[in-house]
Amino acid sequence: MCLALAVTSFSFTSTAQAASTSELRDKRDKIQSEINDAEDKLAELSSEKSKTEEYLNALTEKIDLLQDKLDTLEDERNALQSEIDAIQEKISKTEEEIKTAQKEIDQKQAEFDETYELYCQRLRAMYVSGSASTLEVLLTCPDMSSMLTRSQMIRSVSEQDSAILDDLMKKMEEIEKQKQELEEKRTELNEDKQNLENDKKSLQANIDEIDASKKELDDEAAECNALMKTLADQSTEYMELIETNQEQLQAVEADIRAATSSASSGSGSISGSIGTGSGRLGYPTDSRTISAGFPNYSSGRYHGGIDFPVSTGSNVYAAGSGTVILVKYLNYSYGYYVMIDHGDGLSTLYAHNSSILVSVGQHVSAGQVIALSGSTGNSTGPHCHFEVRVNGNQVNPLSYL
Repeated sequence: MCLALAVTSFSFTSTAQAASTSELRDKRDKIQSEINDAEDKLAELSSEKSKTEEYLNALTEKIDLLQDKLDTLEDERNALQSEIDAIQEKISKTEEEIKTAQKEIDQKQAEFDETYELYCQRLRAMYVSGSASTLEVLLTCPDMSSMLTRSQMIRSVSEQDSAILDDLMKKMEEIEKQKQELEEKRTELNEDKQNLENDKKSLQANIDEIDASKKELDDEAAECNALMKTLADQSTEYMELIETNQEQLQAVEADIRAATSSASSGSGSISGSIGTGSGRLGYPTDSRTISAGFPNYSSGRYHGGIDFPVSTGSNVYAAGSGTVILVKYLNYSYGYYVMIDHGDGLSTLYAHNSSILVSVGQHVSAGQVIALSGSTGNSTGPHCHFEVRVNGNQVNPLSYL
């Protein structure tokens, strides 16, 4: 189940990033509705005297839904942060545009004021001098030549006044237009700032809900793990505990993918090839009893391999000859585990060991003792979790034994 969750997390994240915040909220609300249904079922089952497999299944279902909700919340948080970054960038750009526009308006206003002042001075001078009318100026001319000259001067002065006035009106219109545009930018800026504050509040609410959901998930996982241990004590089916740390799960799967990829490319001393994964394998333990099969536990939870219940310290054998491509000592997930590449894209994994007796790059023979069984990592009891992978993908081990 752990690795299945990790793979699901990878695929979900890649699609959810393209979703909008509103779509993510809708998805989160739908998941919450399903969580509420699961809680109702749990409340009904908890009224019984003992918590059974049915209760465990309902609890596991709720945990899966909580994980989906958490993934959605984190995608929503990322989307909100992207929106905030975009709005902040837009605000900075708008503020810079406002500064530039204000400088242009101030410059044009200064030019207007200067031209207007000159025009007013001219009008005041004409008024103070008591300038005669155009007809009076022309009639006082001594001869026709003087009259034509004065007429041309009057026309020139009139045209100059008219040009100055036109220029003033044009500048005034430009200034008013720019002021209106500036006001629109300021309105837009205020709206963006309000949107920014709203998004920041939404982000904080999102973060708070993530924290609350993580706590709820951890609490439910703790209850689920405790119940699984109790049920495991009553049977021979040992299970992998619920793991809520998705980053750790993704890291485990990434290590496995990298190891199988390295084996298939034949890098270093590790050899292998992408192929059909054909071949026969031996049993990894002296026991032939299988307590949990592939691809599900009896509860219905995903199970990526098969389990052989054996006492701690029992021999774990290489199911076939090959090269050790991965050895890990974890306190979660698979615990102490080892992987062997058998060539033709076929590899095997042995998990929850108490100790490992081989190292990466070592060639092993079929039936060679490679580890001693245990219950390390997320395990409810001593057993050998055995996986068969073809080109890195989990397949049914029973098809090879």
